[in-house]
Amino acid sequence: MRCMLCNMPLYLPNHGICNQCIKNLPKLDKVCYRCGLPHSLVTDICYRCREKKPYWDDLVAASDYINPLKKLIHHLKFNQRIEVQLALARLMFLAWYKRREAMGISKPDLVTCVPLHHIRYWSRGFNQAQLLAKPIAKWLNRDFAPYLLGRKSQAVDQKNLSLEQRSFNVEKLFICKQNIANKSVMLIDDIVTSGNTINAISKQLKNRGAIRVQIICLCRTVL
Repeated sequence: MRCMLCNMPLYLPNHGICNQCIKNLPKLDKVCYRCGLPHSLVTDICYRCREKKPYWDDLVAASDYINPLKKLIHHLKFNQRIEVQLALARLMFLAWYKRREAMGISKPDLVTCVPLHHIRYWSRGFNQAQLLAKPIAKWLNRDFAPYLLGRKSQAVDQKNLSLEQRSFNVEKLFICKQNIANKSVMLIDDIVTSGNTINAISKQLKNRGAIRVQIICLCRTVL
């Protein structure tokens, strides 16, 4: 098997992407550990999160939403190249593990994923966040709860809205179906843009008893 990015033979075929290409991925150098966005202060938490703390506690992203990961995500979501899921999930896990070594963040009690709108699920046949979350839960040796979260009907597509409109649109869009009192939760998504979706979900998780919410995403869009 060959690397999905450089087409060189892989030493470990199941990795999908070679170590050299992983090293060459665009890095998010100095970022806020809470929101994952770049900031220039010496502190770990940016001024935005100090002024208005999101409902989640940590955010770890593997890279910015640019090529080559942007292309691989497109293959996964729209070309049904499901075989790339393990390679992308591995990148997310490595980013989380690096943060764990640097900051000592703990393993979650359970892993879940952002639910996909039912029309998109019927169209694609899968939820890409669920595909990414399942192997991560296995590697962490933690419970995987793919249907912990539910999504109410939504008439407007998020990508066509302004940031302010997105925030209002997702405020009451999600539900947490179970009591998760005193549990720490890892929430998986492929791309985080405004953060409104994961914030709305994190609020629901906290309302249902979660003591901590970690966000792990493949790409963090730098606005």
